[in-house]
Amino acid sequence: MALRDNNNLEAGFTLIEVMIAMTILGVVLTGVVAMFTGTGRYHTGQEMMVELAQDIRAAKNLMVDEIRSAGCNPEDMIRVGFQIDTDDRFDTDDNSIHFTRDIDNGDGDEFYEPDGDVGDTNENIRYYRIDAGGNVLAAGNNTIGTLVRSTGGGGQPVAENITDLRFQYYDSNNALIAPATMTTEAVLDTIRTVEVIISGQIQNPNRVSAGNRTWTQQFRIRVRNL
Repeated sequence: MALRDNNNLEAGFTLIEVMIAMTILGVVLTGVVAMFTGTGRYHTGQEMMVELAQDIRAAKNLMVDEIRSAGCNPEDMIRVGFQIDTDDRFDTDDNSIHFTRDIDNGDGDEFYEPDGDVGDTNENIRYYRIDAGGNVLAAGNNTIGTLVRSTGGGGQPVAENITDLRFQYYDSNNALIAPATMTTEAVLDTIRTVEVIISGQIQNPNRVSAGNRTWTQQFRIRVRNL
């Protein structure tokens, strides 16, 4: 009679056991994928927010430096300061700002040498916001646009994905100057402080929650020369 060698028997898995194991593995892998996807979205959202904040802060620093010196007129030869224009890009109102300053003679050296005019580089400056078609956007219009700086010869982008740009102006008594009155040089000459509000939106807002899509900077600039 043949003897069975029980040591050579190998236990196997039943079909039900295999299916249960595959189900458990599928659940685990789904959770892992979801975790990595969520982490990826978080870091992407944070990176986009950091980029937006840096762009707006850079715009703020540039505007503070330039608006602060609006009206610089050491030679006292011409009217220098905030300007009126029929072109909304180049007007001083709630959605744009236009100012002049006499800070150099344009000779290209490292020294500031006022020369009695505002025709040199970076002496006649405008800031405004435009849409994709180049149209000026009103304050409070949340269409995504571009913050532009112009010194003549066409504007240059300062920051992208800007959803609002607003200017408010205050006199020497810190009283708000009504936008409707800012139609004469006499009124513009009373400006002593400029308040700027810049709001932006991250490049791909659908990738993050609604509360993490926008960034706003609000700041005041004391005009030193008026």
